[in-house]
Amino acid sequence: MNSDGGNGTVYHVKRGPDGTILSIEDFNLWYSDKQALFNVTMDVEKGLVTALIGPSGCGKSTLLRSVNRMNDLILGLRIAGNMRLNKVDIYSPNVDVIGLRKTMGMVFQKPNPFPMSIADNVVYPLRVDGIRNRKVLEETAEIALKQAALWDEVSDRLHENALSLSGGQQQRLCIARAIAAGPDVLLMDEPCSALDPVATSKIEDLIDELRGRYTIVIVTHNMQQAARVSDNTAFMYLGRLVEYGKASVIFTNPKVEKTREYVTGRFG
Repeated sequence: MNSDGGNGTVYHVKRGPDGTILSIEDFNLWYSDKQALFNVTMDVEKGLVTALIGPSGCGKSTLLRSVNRMNDLILGLRIAGNMRLNKVDIYSPNVDVIGLRKTMGMVFQKPNPFPMSIADNVVYPLRVDGIRNRKVLEETAEIALKQAALWDEVSDRLHENALSLSGGQQQRLCIARAIAAGPDVLLMDEPCSALDPVATSKIEDLIDELRGRYTIVIVTHNMQQAARVSDNTAFMYLGRLVEYGKASVIFTNPKVEKTREYVTGRFG
C-alpha cells in the first residue's frame, strides 16, 4: 500500500509470475510551476495489458509519455522520483534517450502513417537502424503485419501508399510499425478515439491477440474499453493515482469511493 498524498489509500496489484517490467515510484512531474503528477507509484506487469483511466486532464497521457520521455521536449519540464524499465533508471543522465525509445513502441490517438508505401511504413524503424537486407525487411514486414491482423487485407498492396488505407487500417499499420522492431513495451495513447465502432472492435481484438507477446500500457477515456481489454487498471484523478488493481476488481468492487463514483458514471 502507498499513500497518495492525502486522497485515500492506493491499492496495488500483486506482481504476476512474470514479474514487473516497468516500475514507477513516487513519480512527480511539473510543467514550470504547475505540478501535473503527484507521487505516482505503480508496477506494470510483464506481458499484461494495463489501462490508465480517468477524466480529461487527470494526468494519464502525461504519465504514459513520461515512460518514453516524450515530455522532455516541453520547456520547463521537471521531474522527481523514479521510473525504471527492466530495472534501468529511465531518467538517469547516462541513459541514451533515443535508444530508450527504441525499446518502446508508441501508438497515438490519430493514425500517423508516413507518406510512403505500406511495406516501407512497417520497416521504417529497421531502416533507421541501418538494416538494408531485403529478405530481413520483407520477413519483418510480413510478421509485423500478421501480428497486427492486417496482412490478409494488404498483402497484395504492399507497395501502395499507406495513406490510401482506411482509418482503422492505418491505425493497425501504425501498430505494425510500432512492433516491427520487437519493443519491450507498447504504449497506446487513446488509439481508438478517432475510429468508428467497427474499427475500434478490430483494435480491441488486436490488443487481445498481442497480450503476452508484448507488455501494453493503454490510455483510454472509454471505461468499457478498459474493462474489455485490460488485465490491470489504474484510475487517476487530478494527477494522482487513486486506485490500481485487477480490472475485474476496479470495475466491480473498487476499494476507494472516488473510483466507485467514476466507474459508475457519477462524474467525469
